[in-house]
Amino acid sequence: MRLRTLKFSSFLTFVILITNNSVFSADQEKCKGNDSLYWTNCIGSIATNGEAYVGQFQNGLPHGKGTYTYKDGATYVGEFINGKESGEGMFYCWVHGAIYKGAFKNGKKHGFGRYNFPNGDIYEGQWRKGKRNGKGKYIFKNGLVNEGIFSNNKFIE
Repeated sequence: MRLRTLKFSSFLTFVILITNNSVFSADQEKCKGNDSLYWTNCIGSIATNGEAYVGQFQNGLPHGKGTYTYKDGATYVGEFINGKESGEGMFYCWVHGAIYKGAFKNGKKHGFGRYNFPNGDIYEGQWRKGKRNGKGKYIFKNGLVNEGIFSNNKFIE
């Protein structure tokens, strides 16, 4: 349990540092008013239905850099386009301990990224629409490696 607490503390510190250094800049002003639907080209925070977002807004949606925390405690730190995770980011699932760092598109892993599975396995390679697709390397925690082409989350060759 001590290790999990240490991981949580380290990650929380990382999230705070990233958020403070990359989101809050002197170029943008704080969002004004209570209705986030009208926030544009500003930095703000909202919390609804057990979820929270801190970061840049455009046309009432997360857009730019920010941090989104889901109901289950999972956290995404990175870039958003029109309210969806898009661009470079990091996703951490507190419940399972899985970590993904890499590219996102329309809220899904898409492009190059590295996923650390809760069981200790690691996949590093190409993703498409949230699934392992293209060149990649799957490293099992026992040291066995599958390197080559993946399709629809399965190793092909």
